Amino acid sequence: MIYKYFPPNHYSLENLQNGVLFCRHFEDFNDPFEFWSSLLQGIPTLNEVDRFKAACATWGFVDVDILDPPDDWQEYFESLDEAQPDFQLLFDHTRIACFCAAPDNLLMWSHYADGMRGFCVAFDESLILGDDPKDYLTDVEYLDAPPLVDSFIYVVAEDQYDYHLMAIDETKTEMKYFDKKEVWLGQLEDFQQCADEALALMKSIWRRAFAAKPAEWAYEREIRLLIRTIEGGKQPIKRAYPTEAVKQIIIGEKMDKAFRSELTKLIADRFHGVPVREVRRLPSSYGLEIS
Repeated sequence: MIYKYFPPNHYSLENLQNGVLFCRHFEDFNDPFEFWSSLLQGIPTLNEVDRFKAACATWGFVDVDILDPPDDWQEYFESLDEAQPDFQLLFDHTRIACFCAAPDNLLMWSHYADGMRGFCVAFDESLILGDDPKDYLTDVEYLDAPPLVDSFIYVVAEDQYDYHLMAIDETKTEMKYFDKKEVWLGQLEDFQQCADEALALMKSIWRRAFAAKPAEWAYEREIRLLIRTIEGGKQPIKRAYPTEAVKQIIIGEKMDKAFRSELTKLIADRFHGVPVREVRRLPSSYGLEIS
């Protein structure tokens, strides 16, 4: 499960009633370093030694000698040039909903749930993500310096991922008709490992582009839902989720009685059967218990 903290206000109740998440453009966030990264694009030249070697390594040529690069490197790199993602454009067409990895985070209850006067909703991660391939759910990476985001390395990794998936499919087809399964099983393992490594690199670049923050924010243990939009501008959007995505609702012990009454009525009407719990301060330590 993933957890979202809400302050005790009309908008929190309205969004819960309507079953929507408020997803914002990164410039609406209070951290001035949101999406603050060094963006690199274009085919690396032989003079860009580190970028060139990184691109070759992603292609499968590790420890390349810059004086003796792969014969067809220029042809291969040029074939991928136009497929590079434009991260700056993607930034403006992305909206974000923020979650936390834990329901008992002291600072989250303080900062985002108004000093335990608000509430926290536990969501089913898979139901929040849904089946739209353009949406993405990722942990935030906390760094000491702005990340480097290279769109060319990304597109090479993407190409290698697709290539090795295709190789896996072709090998499985050949295994049906030829009696050398022990040979092909080894190939399948190699292809799968290469595909997994390429996918991991793609996710790493994507995370550093869309979900990197200064290390000072690490206490949040943030998880982000990234929604791709086709609209221009920077207006927020409301993303609907199914009722069954809500698994439990946790009420802060300092919640106002009138607001608690509104919230519990909403839960009974809209989320019948969803467990309602309460978070309290521990008397003997700076900790919380949920009961």
